[in-house]
Amino acid sequence: MQNTMKDLNLFRRLVPAVLLLLAPLAQADDSKKYSDYIAALEDTKDKHFKEIIIAEIENYIHLFADSPSVDSIHFKLATLYHDDGDEINSFFTHMELLYLYPESEVTSVCKDRLRFLLQEERKFAPLREVTGTLLNPSVTDSSRDGASFHFLQAMQELRFSVIQKPLIRACGRFMVNFPSSENTDKVLFWRAELSRDKKPHNAMADYLKLINLHDRSLYVTASMLELAELYSSELKDHDQAIVTLHTFLQNFPDDPQAPQAQVRIAEIEEGKKKQYRKAITEYLQVVAKYPKSLEAAPALFAAAKLHENKFREYEEAIKIYLRVVEEFPGDLKAPYAFAEAAEIYEKRLKDYGNAASVYFKIYGNYPESSIAAESLFAAAEINEKRLEDFDKAVMYYRFVVDKYPDSRLALKANRRLEKLTRQAVKE
Repeated sequence: MQNTMKDLNLFRRLVPAVLLLLAPLAQADDSKKYSDYIAALEDTKDKHFKEIIIAEIENYIHLFADSPSVDSIHFKLATLYHDDGDEINSFFTHMELLYLYPESEVTSVCKDRLRFLLQEERKFAPLREVTGTLLNPSVTDSSRDGASFHFLQAMQELRFSVIQKPLIRACGRFMVNFPSSENTDKVLFWRAELSRDKKPHNAMADYLKLINLHDRSLYVTASMLELAELYSSELKDHDQAIVTLHTFLQNFPDDPQAPQAQVRIAEIEEGKKKQYRKAITEYLQVVAKYPKSLEAAPALFAAAKLHENKFREYEEAIKIYLRVVEEFPGDLKAPYAFAEAAEIYEKRLKDYGNAASVYFKIYGNYPESSIAAESLFAAAEINEKRLEDFDKAVMYYRFVVDKYPDSRLALKANRRLEKLTRQAVKE
């Protein structure tokens, strides 16, 4: 009885080892049967089987990735595209072979076919300068998922719209074949980006998947911002877009893109929802939360514009325009903020003294600005025609002629000087 128990225990220990040894043999047998099945499909010589053959070859590559003959089966797929004149899929599949099987006997044929496509087919002309790099990829990771990822990365970095469709499909295959890969989130993001323009709803699904299933990914922030844009542009769900942006700001307040997200909320309130008061509040939040950001001055400028154009609150608009200059004197918006304030003084409030003063400040503070000559001329004209301060008008016109002799206003200022001089002589 004791010997029987020992034999039973030994048997139990040996069974897993035996099965492990037999597994490759069983897989090899299955691989052979599957490749025979594909060959039988090919032997039909019927074009109606083309899509089936493609699908079955892709299944084979997935099921028997470690088979010694997987490269030759994969090469069948490339050859099928090549013989059928499908240049785009032929290019893509031959490139994939170079990355996945760099030591295979089929690589030389792949390179010959790729070289012909790159040199002879017009659609591949943008890639001709990088032919050498394309045909000799540097694959540092020999693992199956590593090589597949590097292939996708190389194709994605080409930014070559011609291969967009096969690249989207390949991204999908990668996620099915290697669900536990550390690069799954990156590939998912690539697929979303590739789908964004022509299949925005697919892109939205991928962004949502990344946000919810890969919540610690570095691509979550970019996905949330892209998703918000698609909510607004594709679904016209502006409220959900704003909710998504607020969630982004709540979860990632220190993200470099946070100021842009805050601006986008304001822009949606203004441009899409026509909620101008809310838009002003959101624009001012940019300045309050991110005063050192590049978006702060333009946001303050936009808030002033809404006070001016939507509510005719001219005093408040001037106050905010002048804040732009005071708080962001070095920003490109600063001279234009001065100009907007001056124009309100002149055309809305008829306050010509302040109008002339602010116009002159543009020249005084920003003499190199593209509107400096125009603003100086405006200050001179107001002093002449509205304030009748001819001495100051003459001085400003001379500044225009002396400081901006090549401007279109120099000639006009010269004529005004001649007229004012004649008037002075008569008097």
